[in-house]
Parts: sequence; C-alpha cells; structure tokens
Amino acid sequence: MDQTAFIQLLKNNNERMELFFDADVQSAARIPLAVQFTFSRETFNGPAFEKNVKEIHNQKSRQSFFEFFSTPSNNSVLTYKILAHFALHPQPEQELHRIKLNEKALLNAGFKYSSYQRIAALFLVDEAHAGKAKALHDEMKKHHFFLTGKDDIPYAVLLTKKKNNPVKLAQTMRKYYDALHGKGFKNGDALQAMTQLLPLYNEEFQPVLVEYVVAMKQSFLNNGVKVKKRSYPYLALLALVGATSEVVDEIVEMERALVKLPMFTGMQAYALMTAAQYVLKRLIENELLSHFNDSLLFLQALEMSDYIDDIPILLAIDILDIFF
Repeated sequence: MDQTAFIQLLKNNNERMELFFDADVQSAARIPLAVQFTFSRETFNGPAFEKNVKEIHNQKSRQSFFEFFSTPSNNSVLTYKILAHFALHPQPEQELHRIKLNEKALLNAGFKYSSYQRIAALFLVDEAHAGKAKALHDEMKKHHFFLTGKDDIPYAVLLTKKKNNPVKLAQTMRKYYDALHGKGFKNGDALQAMTQLLPLYNEEFQPVLVEYVVAMKQSFLNNGVKVKKRSYPYLALLALVGATSEVVDEIVEMERALVKLPMFTGMQAYALMTAAQYVLKRLIENELLSHFNDSLLFLQALEMSDYIDDIPILLAIDILDIFF
C-alpha cells in the first residue's frame, strides 16, 4: 500500500471508530487501533468487529474467557489491541487456544499473571522457550532491579527466540543503557525498552549501534521532529536495520503528512511512531533488511513494540462491557 492510500485508509478507519465507539474510547486507544486495522489493510466495521469479538467470546466458556481478559488493566489499550488481533486473525479460535497454552507455559516458568504476559504469549514458541525467557528476565533484574518488571516479559521472550546466553544478554543491555543515558537519553522504561531491542543484532555490545541511535535522533530533531521517550524503541529498530538518511527522510516526510490530520492533534508522538512503522514494514516487504538477516524476528520486534509503547490506562468504558 502506498503512502497516500495508507493515510487515506487510516483517516477513514479513525473516523469510523469515532462514530462506533463515541466518547467511550479516547484517542490514545483509538489511534493505535486504527493503525492496527490499517496495517492489516482492513476497513473498520463497528458492527462486524462487535460480532467478531462475540464469536471469539462464545468459543470459550463465559468464565474462562472472562478470566482471560479480567485483569486490573483491562481498560488499557492492550485490551483493545488484543481483541483486534483475534478479530483480524484468520483462525481466531485456534489463536485463542494457542495464547492460552502459552500463558500457562509462562505461568509455569514462574512469571506472574499480567496483561504484558499476554503480549509475551503472542511470541512464545513453547514451554522450553518460556523457561529461557524467565532465566533472562531474572538476569535483567540483577542489572535493573527497580526498572525490570512485568512490561519487560515480552522483551525477554523475544530475545530468547535465538540460542543466546542470558547472562551475556543482560550485561549487554546494561551497557547499552549506560552508554545511551550518557548520550542524553532519559532514564526510565522507554530507554530500557530500547536497550532490550538492540541485542537482537548481536548479544555482544556494539558501540556502533549507540552512535547510530544518537545520529538518528539528532537527524529527526534537525528536521523539526520531536522525539518523545515512547519513540525510543523505534530508534532502536531503525538502528538494527542500518537505516540510511533516505529512510529517515521518508519517515520525516510521512510524519509531516500525518500530523496534519485532525486525529493527531495533540498526539504528535503517534505520528512519528506510525510513520516509522510504515517505513520499516515497507523495508520488510521489499526484503531490504540488509543489516538484519532475520526478517521474521524483526517483524515480531516491530509488532511487539507497537503493543507495549507505554500507553497509559484509559478511563473509559471497556469494550468488554458489551459482552458481560
């Protein structure tokens, strides 16, 4: 899908969601949901979406499905995006069964129940993989006890899809964190998320990636694009693929087009994130990941970052209220 068609479909999907959800879903949830449908090349249909979610609900007993989604954060954007994931999936019943099994494997490995565990379950392979992820998560806590929490479980799962050393990976993450903080990046979960993506390239610390991230941030700033903390993971993804100045220019051009849309008023950070996603997905589709030879792993890293980009819990009526 070319840029013009993508932006038009995104605008259309957002408008449809505004009409369907009314004021019950704030823009912080609606925009990511509209982006999710647009990347799937789907036009949002409110009644059809409601019907799909009801069908997913009916595939499991009322109690088990309620438990699947009943967490303290079930008013978060994660709930909406997970529901959309199932609604857009060609085999939602099988996918729901797979996620439930993976969540159980993560629990058996020692992780505590959370919405982020559900995101991790999307990318888990099997029980052995869950054990490796828990070993890495434990190592990560040794280097960042207070920062490492439930929101880091998906990263632990993603990084252990390959046969990497958990001790080495955790050490490398900390090196990236200290190096990038020394270059002006702000402390916190967003910086940690970025430094958890960089070892996907190599479990050994690569100073060149630090310089790459710094240069790209400065390039965006030079073009008048503000780089918020929630955009940090996308800088890491761009560094992983060795993004050229032409790639950055394309992202800047699209970001400028997106911020003109009313849906991005006061939500400029989402414009940069959406533009980066679009350009990175195009690189994958055109097999242009010259600096990263595992396109499937990279695509999963991109999708995961979209799920957990530090979006706050919404004070809105949860879509599950329709069904329970």
